[in-house]
Amino acid sequence: MDRQMQSHFTATLSHSFSMPSLAEGSEPISEVEEINEIKSLREMGDQAMQLQDFTVAIKRYNEALEIDDKNMEVLFARTKAFLDMGDNSMALKDAENSINIEPDNPEAYRLYGLTLCQVNNYRDAVSAFLTALDLDPDNADDLTDHIAEVAEHICHIPKDVLEKLEEMDSYKKLSEIGVHLFQAKRYDFCITILEAAQKFQTNQKGITMRILLTLANAHSACKHNEQAISIYQECLSTAIATHEQIYQTKSLVNIATLYLENRDTHQAIVFYEKLLQLEAELEEEAGSQRELPDFWTKELQCGLRLNLSIAYKTIGQMHHAEHHARKYISLLEQFKLEGRIKSESYHNTGMLNEILGNYDEAMKNYNLYLQSSKRNKDRKGMAQAYGCLGSVYAALRNWKLCITYHEQYISMAKRFKDTKMTVMACEMLADTYLMKEDYEKAIEVYDQMLNAAIRTDYRSRATALCKTGNVYREMKRYQHSLFFYEQAYDLADDMEYYDILKICQYNIACIQQHSTQLKDIEQARQYFESLIPFYETKIKEHHDEDTYCPPDYEKQLTECYDGMQCVLSKLGNKNECLQFAEAYRRRYITKMPGYVGSQIGPHLDSVEHITRIVNQQNANVLYYSLLPSRLLIWVLLPGQGVVRFYSGRAEEDEGMIEQVQTLLKEIKGNADWKNLQTTCENRAIPLSEEKLNLKRHRNMMLAERKSEDHKENKNNNNENTSNKSPCRKLFNLLIAPVEDILMKLDKGNNLVIIPDKDLFHCPFTILQDWSSNYLSTRHHITILPSILMLEKCVNNELNYLKSQDELDFLRSQVRKGGLNKYLTKTILSNTTTPADDAESSLSFMLDLRKVSNPRLVTTQLSLKSELEEKLDHSKENTQLSLEGNRMTSPQSPSQNLPLIPEKSALKAADFLSRVGSPTSLEALLSLHSYSTLTTCTSTGTDITSSSSAVTEFQQISDRERCLAIGNPQLPESAILHGSAWKASCISLPAAKRELSAVGSWLDVSPITGSQATKEAFLKEIQNSTVIHIATFGCWREGYLAFTPNPIRQESGPPQQYSYIVTTSDILACKLNAQLVVLNVGYNSNRTEETIEQGYSLPSAFLAAGAQCVLACSWLTPNIAREKFFYRFYTELQEGCLVTEAMYTGMRFLQSDERYSDIQTWCPFLLIGKNVAINLKQIRHAMLDQKLDQTEKMVEEKSGKEFLNPKTFIPSVPSREENLASVQRILGEILQDHKYHPMVVSDLIDLLDSALKRLHTQDNNRQISLVTDHLLHSKPGLNLLKLLGFHFQAKAEDIMQPYVVYPHWNKDELLIPVYDALRSIMDISEDKDCTQALHDILPAPQEQISLFVDLLAITKHAPEIQLKVSDLSVRPLWQNVKARKVLMNSGFHQIGMILNFNRTPLYRRLMTSVLQFFLAVSAHKSQVLLYRLDVNLLGKPSISKSSQFIEAGKLPSLTPLILPRNQLRMSTPWLSRAERTEEMDEKIKLARSKSDLKEKYHNFVDRAKTWHQITVSAQTEKTEANEELAKYGRPKSTPNKVKVRPGASASLERVPLKKERLMVIPEVDQRRDYAHFVLQQRLSNIDVRHKNDVMKLYLPYIQST
Repeated sequence: MDRQMQSHFTATLSHSFSMPSLAEGSEPISEVEEINEIKSLREMGDQAMQLQDFTVAIKRYNEALEIDDKNMEVLFARTKAFLDMGDNSMALKDAENSINIEPDNPEAYRLYGLTLCQVNNYRDAVSAFLTALDLDPDNADDLTDHIAEVAEHICHIPKDVLEKLEEMDSYKKLSEIGVHLFQAKRYDFCITILEAAQKFQTNQKGITMRILLTLANAHSACKHNEQAISIYQECLSTAIATHEQIYQTKSLVNIATLYLENRDTHQAIVFYEKLLQLEAELEEEAGSQRELPDFWTKELQCGLRLNLSIAYKTIGQMHHAEHHARKYISLLEQFKLEGRIKSESYHNTGMLNEILGNYDEAMKNYNLYLQSSKRNKDRKGMAQAYGCLGSVYAALRNWKLCITYHEQYISMAKRFKDTKMTVMACEMLADTYLMKEDYEKAIEVYDQMLNAAIRTDYRSRATALCKTGNVYREMKRYQHSLFFYEQAYDLADDMEYYDILKICQYNIACIQQHSTQLKDIEQARQYFESLIPFYETKIKEHHDEDTYCPPDYEKQLTECYDGMQCVLSKLGNKNECLQFAEAYRRRYITKMPGYVGSQIGPHLDSVEHITRIVNQQNANVLYYSLLPSRLLIWVLLPGQGVVRFYSGRAEEDEGMIEQVQTLLKEIKGNADWKNLQTTCENRAIPLSEEKLNLKRHRNMMLAERKSEDHKENKNNNNENTSNKSPCRKLFNLLIAPVEDILMKLDKGNNLVIIPDKDLFHCPFTILQDWSSNYLSTRHHITILPSILMLEKCVNNELNYLKSQDELDFLRSQVRKGGLNKYLTKTILSNTTTPADDAESSLSFMLDLRKVSNPRLVTTQLSLKSELEEKLDHSKENTQLSLEGNRMTSPQSPSQNLPLIPEKSALKAADFLSRVGSPTSLEALLSLHSYSTLTTCTSTGTDITSSSSAVTEFQQISDRERCLAIGNPQLPESAILHGSAWKASCISLPAAKRELSAVGSWLDVSPITGSQATKEAFLKEIQNSTVIHIATFGCWREGYLAFTPNPIRQESGPPQQYSYIVTTSDILACKLNAQLVVLNVGYNSNRTEETIEQGYSLPSAFLAAGAQCVLACSWLTPNIAREKFFYRFYTELQEGCLVTEAMYTGMRFLQSDERYSDIQTWCPFLLIGKNVAINLKQIRHAMLDQKLDQTEKMVEEKSGKEFLNPKTFIPSVPSREENLASVQRILGEILQDHKYHPMVVSDLIDLLDSALKRLHTQDNNRQISLVTDHLLHSKPGLNLLKLLGFHFQAKAEDIMQPYVVYPHWNKDELLIPVYDALRSIMDISEDKDCTQALHDILPAPQEQISLFVDLLAITKHAPEIQLKVSDLSVRPLWQNVKARKVLMNSGFHQIGMILNFNRTPLYRRLMTSVLQFFLAVSAHKSQVLLYRLDVNLLGKPSISKSSQFIEAGKLPSLTPLILPRNQLRMSTPWLSRAERTEEMDEKIKLARSKSDLKEKYHNFVDRAKTWHQITVSAQTEKTEANEELAKYGRPKSTPNKVKVRPGASASLERVPLKKERLMVIPEVDQRRDYAHFVLQQRLSNIDVRHKNDVMKLYLPYIQST
């Protein structure tokens, strides 16, 4: 402001008097004389001012200024004189001149402001006073008084307020002035003054918030929304810091309102949600909702819920909108608010329920809307209610009531002469007629809508034209349709109605694709090229933002893909056509919830990529695309790519899809559906829309039906056209166009068919060629939904083969003892080169004082001959070989297999001639004498390849196994799709019989009944090779039902998540299965239902890692399927391809007269890759696994090793592995908490005591007993054992033992586990969060780090707004289990924003979850629980275990790691002279080893001391009693004690509670167990010591 005023006064301001004019003709005077003269003149002017003689005063001031025109004091005095005299113009000139002379003088600005006030220029006057205030803050009181005077002139401040202003300080005075200016709507003055007030340094937070709030209000009134939002947020931060809830409320309301004005609905919702959080805080402080403070009015509460409902509806999150709409209605009822607002609330809630498909709730709310409108005599509301009810009845297909309500709506709208309402009513009625397929009436009503729309209502006119085109398109009158679409297009283009424009483009393109004109085809292609990305993007946005996606988008996108293929096929562009076909087909997989790496959106795989996938496997590919008017076929052969593209047109009287549907119905037409109701078990889970479909079906049956003469004639005509079987017709349609290529393929080749639409239900295996042979006799046919799934199946097969290769490699190493190859390479790697020899020769020049053994240098020659003799002796080892059962002579040249090849042996001999060389294998392995009678080990190890000895081996079993699971035990009622579901039967007898038979064929015990839980299923399928599932299921929605877990079951019916397995659950698993058999989801009452298009459920298994899935396309009798499975699994016993077994089973059924009908034996199909399975080998592997389990049990009981020797140095679990074990046990404790709630508190007490004892050993003399709660908690005891606790019997009482506390904090786990248990105490209060946390445990450390970062930022930096698309958030939010944890911790999605609900409950819960994840994290610091440190965020650093220090080699030691974790030195100690560098390394190594020895020696001493203290503490009570008995007890009055009956004079009375004395064996047992505990702890220390020593040597071990 100062600079502006300076620039304003750049012009020269001079008066009529000047020094030169006065001095003209006179003599010059001195400077002192000038000063005195100016002073004298000023004093005379001041005296005249006192006498109010302004003329004289101004004259004297002028004379003084003639001498010095820049004298500010004189100039100020003259300005005042002009003001007092009333000469405002001269005063203004003087004030301006003063500012020009001294721009930083506050008095100049003050006088300038006073002068401006006199001329009524209040805006500049305020600016001048504020500038003076900036320059002279010490004079704030005087300046703010001037500002108050100006404000009084502007907004007429009352006198009482002015009096109060005089008593206020400057800061408060400015705030009060600003408030009054705002109230007077003088927003510019208000902003100026309050911005100046903000510059004051003060601690008056209340006034600060008032200033901020008023300033933001002023900016908002001036439409400065961005500045207003920023100031409101500053006010909000201050209010939160000072806990001023009124200012929080006002700030939040205004911020949300401004965001709505800016059309940023997502941010508005964020701040509305913060208002809800504030309401929760207020309610918690008040104790109940009725005790809320006065400022939280009922209007605020109702308005908040209403705005949230509207905002959520705007962004498309309909479930949240409906929730808040219901809350709004309940508030209106609570506050007894009636009238139109309540009617509109019913209307809004009804619309939301109608959008969500909850038609019962919608009808209920619309009826309430109608009743409320009638009570309020709101006729327009009544009319709208009739229209809404009509739309609901239309959705229910109740045409009669629907049309009645709509006609009533139109009648009332016309009566009111409401044009907008009439247009809406006509549109709703016409939509009903279109849905009813009454096209003539639909056209008539749309014409009424068009006529009713006023000329300015262009949107309604464009909509009416477009929908009229829809009617003509349904009538297949395409020219009429195009006419209306083009009119609507032009109107929408002119008015920029982009939504209508896209709909017109879509409809025009769908019509023009059938044209024969190249121009129309090209235009259709252009439209499709723009529409496909548009719809894909829209669907992706709805998916990412978790909002409601209109069903029309999916339908229109499908037609766009079909249309694009049709257009490209006409243009002959086969490659691009294949790309679009695959782009649509892959959506079957990528749109499944939980699919990892799903790429929703436009994505075209190149033909080269598709060809490369086909070339990676050996199957030929038939790719189909079924369009309404065309059939497209691509033939892809490995190594050749696309060899044929066929495009066939449909007949004129019937579309291609209808033709296929007709033929498929003919195949299934002879089935006895009535008999199937008794012969087929109902295994179907009800659909989410089943109730709605039943209502629609009932209403359609009651409605008037159309004549079916045309259909009957059509069917009769079709029957008379040809006598060919439907299988032959399908062959002619689907196979004949490419038969010439298929005939050239080898018989029995693999053929992968990728169908489309209804072809997913086509039994390709039974299509008959021209020789009446089934296609299955020529090809091994499998089905896949897309090339993407073919690629996945190929990768699954490669992963399976890779696992088998790894198993074979491990077995080969075991058969060789795991030593021969390793040691041979090690020795050969140490052979010398000429350079090494030269280097070795320098060893004689070493300084003998710097080597560990100087004598080595002087005794080399004497050792050389001895070493050569040892080498010659090692060459003469006897070698054995097997040839059948005959042993050959070891001297036979052809059978002589030396340990090391001859050439290598010579090099080794040259190497061994040097001093300090590695010892021979015999000496290294301590092998001396072996029996030559043993020729082969039980694992097939050849003696000749096992280092001249029968080496110790380890049996490595194949992990393959079979699984048969199903027949769950469901409760009488369970929650499904939000309502109760009563299964047709609690158990499945046929499924039980089937699983029992399959279990006998697979040699496994089936998992059925109460054991077949969801958790058991998800766990077992990840370890199985062949999986057979027979349970309730739903093909369309991808559901499988299992037994609800009794541990997880809440009171009442089990929830859906507890027993339903979804595709996302399956996708979260990692399978290695070769075959999955699905016998689920069939219902005899839903005969037309078949396996859904896209195979969502089988595809989920394939995407999770399975190689193929066997399923049935439609319903067949139970006995037929059981006979098929019998033959199928019998064929797999000796090993064959799955397709061969399937064909055998189908032929077996066909040969049975009862099931010879084609529809009974043909529907079996194999989805995935054709693989070979040998059940005999899998059963053998399961037997090996059983032997391993038995051996382990025997070894645990006996303590001896029988077959598989253990490692010399047992592996010590790392900290990450221990934390994973802790997570697993804590998950069990979480699950078990509701049954044993005291276990966690008991564990906390024990850990607290353990930590105290580690710091103060005197506490160890206090004994502790295991509580009863812990004794009955298996996970609690397991956790204590993991942490190093032991237990010892209490005298003769073994039911409540003593606690033997750990003597050290092993891996520093005590504190993390203690913190985790404390967090569980808070988490367990919320059952949903408890269950979600249990489901995700154990979590990988990378995921835990992401959780910690997200929760820490949310806790400590609430101002940071996270998004679900952030790199650190996306992996968690896309993971189903992790997302469930976050949602139950208070997070929810608003568009792309990840919002946290900061209610007191969720804040505590989120803090507890953060504490839990910090406790089980191996990398994150506990600091993040208390403050945010950006240096601690991000990915975990590289673990220390992977950071090996680069060290030099130790030739004088040559350490090696041998099998069974043996650490050996191949060069004897002190047998070779070392260099100086190596000596330094050895000294360093020796020191480290010595430090380790000392460290673990202290551990041993501590363990022994600890044990002595603990044992003595536990026996202290007994010893004290013995001492008291010896020396006597103090006499006291005995209490009455109950005794056992039967006492007499000769028989002493025995108290009931007398403790039994232990017998000698019991005492020995207690003593031995005490020694056992000590030895176990010492053994643990020894193992860790050896493990750490090995780590010291690891950097020096040479890689081989």
